[in-house]
Amino acid sequence: MSARRVRTAPLLAAAVLAVCALVGPAQGAARAAPADPGDLLIGNHSFESGTDGWTFGRAGKGIPRPDPACHGTTVTDRHTDGAASLRLSPAADCPAPAAVADPVDAHAGTTYHAFLQVSGPQASTRLRLVFAAADGTVLDVSGGPASSAGAAWSTVSAAATAPTGTATVAVRLDVAKATVWADDALITATDTDLGSQVGKASINATTFGVDGAGVRTAYLVVTGASNWDAHLVGITEATGEVSVDLPLTGATGAWNATTATDGSIYVGSYNFDDTTKNGRLYRYVPGAASVQDLGQPIEGDTFVWDVTAGPDGSVYGGTYPSGGAFRYSPADGFRQVGDRPVIAPEQYVRSVAYDPTNDVMYAGIGSHAHLMACPGGGTHCTDILPAEYAAEEFTYSLEAGGGYVFANLSDTGDGHLLIMKVTASGDTVTATKVTDIPKVRYPGASPVVDGGVYYLSGSKLMRYDLAAGTSAAVASGLPAAGRSWSVDTSGPAPVLEAAGNTSTGPVVMRVDTASGEVSSQRPAGVPAAPTNLQTPLLGPDGKIYTSGFLSGGTGVYTPMRSDADVQYTGVPQVEGAAVIGDTMYFGGYPGANIYAYRPSQPWKSGTNPVKVCSLTDQDQDRPYGMVNAGGTLVIGTEAGYGKLTGALAVYDPATGSCVTHPDIAHDRTVASLAYLDGMVYGGTSIWGGLGVEPSQQEAVLLAYDPKTGAHHEIALPSRGLRTVLGLTVGPDHRLWMIAEDHVLVYDPSSGRFVADQRIFPELDVPGADLIDAHDAYLLTGADGAIYGTIHGRYVFRLDPRTMHATVLREGTVEGLTADRYGNLYYVQDGYRLHRLVP
Repeated sequence: MSARRVRTAPLLAAAVLAVCALVGPAQGAARAAPADPGDLLIGNHSFESGTDGWTFGRAGKGIPRPDPACHGTTVTDRHTDGAASLRLSPAADCPAPAAVADPVDAHAGTTYHAFLQVSGPQASTRLRLVFAAADGTVLDVSGGPASSAGAAWSTVSAAATAPTGTATVAVRLDVAKATVWADDALITATDTDLGSQVGKASINATTFGVDGAGVRTAYLVVTGASNWDAHLVGITEATGEVSVDLPLTGATGAWNATTATDGSIYVGSYNFDDTTKNGRLYRYVPGAASVQDLGQPIEGDTFVWDVTAGPDGSVYGGTYPSGGAFRYSPADGFRQVGDRPVIAPEQYVRSVAYDPTNDVMYAGIGSHAHLMACPGGGTHCTDILPAEYAAEEFTYSLEAGGGYVFANLSDTGDGHLLIMKVTASGDTVTATKVTDIPKVRYPGASPVVDGGVYYLSGSKLMRYDLAAGTSAAVASGLPAAGRSWSVDTSGPAPVLEAAGNTSTGPVVMRVDTASGEVSSQRPAGVPAAPTNLQTPLLGPDGKIYTSGFLSGGTGVYTPMRSDADVQYTGVPQVEGAAVIGDTMYFGGYPGANIYAYRPSQPWKSGTNPVKVCSLTDQDQDRPYGMVNAGGTLVIGTEAGYGKLTGALAVYDPATGSCVTHPDIAHDRTVASLAYLDGMVYGGTSIWGGLGVEPSQQEAVLLAYDPKTGAHHEIALPSRGLRTVLGLTVGPDHRLWMIAEDHVLVYDPSSGRFVADQRIFPELDVPGADLIDAHDAYLLTGADGAIYGTIHGRYVFRLDPRTMHATVLREGTVEGLTADRYGNLYYVQDGYRLHRLVP
């Protein structure tokens, strides 16, 4: 998985076009005060409980006294939320009725915004905010202007700043002239921290050993989030009880763990948010009160991908992006194994294994597969992968023992298992292929047990007998695919151990190798952690959808009603998303799989959402760009690991066809899309799949005709710009985009760029850094302004007439969408959804 490293400076000086001569500079803003935590929840906001929580009286100053002549009623024949709405009618003895919701807590100096849905021909409405002190004394009544309600539902709003002494705020609706129906009363502060939307106890790194008392224990690493440390959790296998729960300080998560020959537990971590921490190695001695941070095995590397036990209490490991390998022992500390990178120019040592039989350490390489054998874990390493496997992407996982090495070759974890017999003499290593077993699931082979290895194929646990050269089914019905294999030899027969993820949390599994009996524990009390968020999107149901980074999961947020939050499983990490009619489309990683979801129907994984298109066999991995192109879905992708050739795909919901145009942008990723006047426009990036250097020097704007398939590239107005992101149709019916820190405007009618303005030159960073496809977003706001996020630093507003940029918020920000009220939503600090009323 990538480290999100970004860059904003162009390689060459960019000339501003003549049309931009009058643009203003970017306007900075001080860091905003902390956002208000959580939503302000109006009780009975949509009148599902009749008129409970509402007071009715005559419009005037303050909160009206209850007056039966002004009382409203609820009806079910029309509504916008739930199944009821309020009907409020002027009458002879109450010509100007008012309805006031029960107050909610408020803070002096905070600006509040209220929204209400209204309908009523010939009626006059006015929404107000009533601020009161703790004793109920009304301090201020403010609101929007009176407006005429129409026959269709429309939104009325009000905004005001709470005066000194404010303790509460209430929403008040004034009505005159004719009957009004009202529904869905909402209120929010200008800036609201909505917190985590996706959270779970998700594990990737597992190993097995004993606790301080010698009791058999599963050790799991629960993935954390930005500014939220991962935890090492010990589970007593016999009971499922949590016996250890310790933070891995500075680690976001881990993909691997191992148990050394001295019983110590080692974890190799990642942290791509804080470059001062990066990938680290941790050691836990069972029974200790804390985990020891051993530091960075290779300075600057963001991932320690794998670790394995070596001789005499040592461990070996591999890292990214230096492509290096290392050995650690408590006595000698860290030392390098082989060259760095182990084999040039590869950036991944994705897997490692050690065979004490011949004292060989193995390193599995990507994103172009190699299998390096390093006798004695020393400086000399030999590639023993047969030439017939040169097209593979990764040696994704490894096991070794008894003079054999077992290599799981794959690009995503599930692949095929190559078994080789290995002999070593000095620095000379000889490997002979024994067999290749297809359709083997991650994590590949188990340690050698009684002359054989175990592996998963589909739902069956299989055993391969090394002497006989045959496979046979041993068991089925494992509740999850394990993250790694271990063997407990303390009983009369070896027991295979593994732990994995289910929809309800981690599960620890044991398989008796003699009987094939499967037992499992679903431990309670494993600490959940928030999941980093990405790709916020407004759904056709008016809700805000977010995706969990790495571990997947979908958060569904109802604007200004956090009490309706929902979280679903079944869709992996989403890189891009779009809406066509009543259907959402999620672009999932890995494998560039597209899922269709209808919010009007219950969520049922595999059915709704359902996979409708897959670009996996086209060597595509991340569907970043997605757009509704007149009822068809157009998808822009990044290629798989080690590849540069992104693609454009077209999915037709009417026929179910999914047609791919490979390498449409010539060794570039198609990272963002927009649709205008029958044409699809694509913003590109020179970077492709991880593990390979770009072949192109500049990004281009891509123009594609979905009717004919014709396409062409449009050169950018400034040289050296390497990404085009955030494509959106502006209020001027032109295409707006961000290229590094330039805002570009392209006019399709004239076929030229009419604006090129560098708005945030202070975001300059070293040119070697990759710019992630989530680096910048733009959208056209309900008020006609352009809003965006850039480089994980700013939320900003652009005046489309002057190109004047105003920073609205600073911080660690990413993503951008807007709700039906025009409020902005973005991700703050990695895992917290924020709302900003612009």
